[in-house]
Amino acid sequence: MRAVDTEKSIRQIVRSAVESYASGFEARHVGEVDNPDGTINMKIHNVFIAALGEEIQYYTSLVRSLDSSMGNMLEKMAINIAKLFYDVSKSVE
Repeated sequence: MRAVDTEKSIRQIVRSAVESYASGFEARHVGEVDNPDGTINMKIHNVFIAALGEEIQYYTSLVRSLDSSMGNMLEKMAINIAKLFYDVSKSVE
């Protein structure tokens, strides 16, 4: 195990992950707003949501994208925190 200031290290990992996630999520979605192959526009075509109107379609697509990308961010953050205490690999041997 490495000698680190645990709380300070964890706070830095969380801060960095959240700030990076927020700026990346915003940039990606603002930059893709007019791109038919962009994240939101690819998720907007949901037959179950279509009947509720365009505004609902947009916001549900945004939330689905937020949920998916936030899960990925949390997984990476957890792996980085685990690396403070353990040897971490992404494969099972």
